[in-house]
Amino acid sequence: MSNFSSITATMPGMGISSLLFLLSMALGGWLAAPPPEDPAGGPNRSDEPSIEHFSLKRAVAFADATALQWEQQRDCVTCHTNGLYLVAAARVAPTTPENRRAREFALGYLNRYVVEKKQPSGQRGAVEGLVATTCFLAISDIGTDGNLTATTRTALDHIWSLQDEDGGWSAWLKCGWPPFESDDHFGVTLAAVTAGILPEAYRESAAAAAGIERLRGWLRDHPPQNLHHKGMMLWAASGLDGDLDGVLDGVLDRLVDDETRKKWSRELLAGQRPDGGWRLVDVGAGKWKRPEDVADKLPSDAYATAFSIFVLRQAEVPVDHPQLQRGLEWLRQSQRESGRWFVRSPKRDGKHYISHAATMFAILAFHSCGEPL
Repeated sequence: MSNFSSITATMPGMGISSLLFLLSMALGGWLAAPPPEDPAGGPNRSDEPSIEHFSLKRAVAFADATALQWEQQRDCVTCHTNGLYLVAAARVAPTTPENRRAREFALGYLNRYVVEKKQPSGQRGAVEGLVATTCFLAISDIGTDGNLTATTRTALDHIWSLQDEDGGWSAWLKCGWPPFESDDHFGVTLAAVTAGILPEAYRESAAAAAGIERLRGWLRDHPPQNLHHKGMMLWAASGLDGDLDGVLDGVLDRLVDDETRKKWSRELLAGQRPDGGWRLVDVGAGKWKRPEDVADKLPSDAYATAFSIFVLRQAEVPVDHPQLQRGLEWLRQSQRESGRWFVRSPKRDGKHYISHAATMFAILAFHSCGEPL
């Protein structure tokens, strides 16, 4: 029975005008109710309206839906979408079915190419995908329940075997898509972030110990060239559990001492713009833009802002620091109706996947600053 029929059946003596009045009141309340938290995604659009009220819950719902969509349509794990999603979900919502599903997909992806030895096809099964997926899943393992799965452990052993003697992965895709596929630094520092939170028993295994030693050598020989590189090293130096000294001694071997951490933090803070945001072009030392772009005309963007806030928190910049609070306010004002943050691709229109990465880092930034879900 429809709602209208049930009302008329239970109120036979009611006049039509009274009935219409009650219906208008009910409909008015329904129309005035807050929008559902499910994301109304669609393509990344620069003209998507801003959200009326900031909602971290809406951002997480968008991230959930976007990760699932990527799995179903792309059948791979990528840094900017379902890879970083594993990091964010493990921190914000580790017990949810969405996190469990994303973890199972990543495990299946690694099992396909590492255990079953399926031949790579295009970028599926390529070096950067295997290294990044293994790192993201290991971070997710530790953040979700504190233990590495057997598949993750096998995949870690595998990526150390793919590592070059100098400690990098020179086969990493470098197609000019910053910050993930523009140089070798992201892959090495992501591995360093992962190494810093691995269980000690695994870190002391022969494969891991040799791989971590090679990471140290690569980072010694390839000092950071921009603020994003420095931010990744600050994250690697922190460890997921905040044990700064232990991770420094165990992985980065004093490459990021306390004075360096403070110096790089000051440099990142100095990159903040008057409106409270940061810019990709600045964290990329002026290079992360399209050839036709004039750097001075580029606005603040959500990726650089969220990333900067998150890594500054890993470097122990306090939550109440005025610049962090201004950055968080910039993010609140910049969220879109779907729950995402839009970022114009530094490569070309139609490929605004950096928006997904911005959304994942925004979730991490707010969580690291104590924002409740």
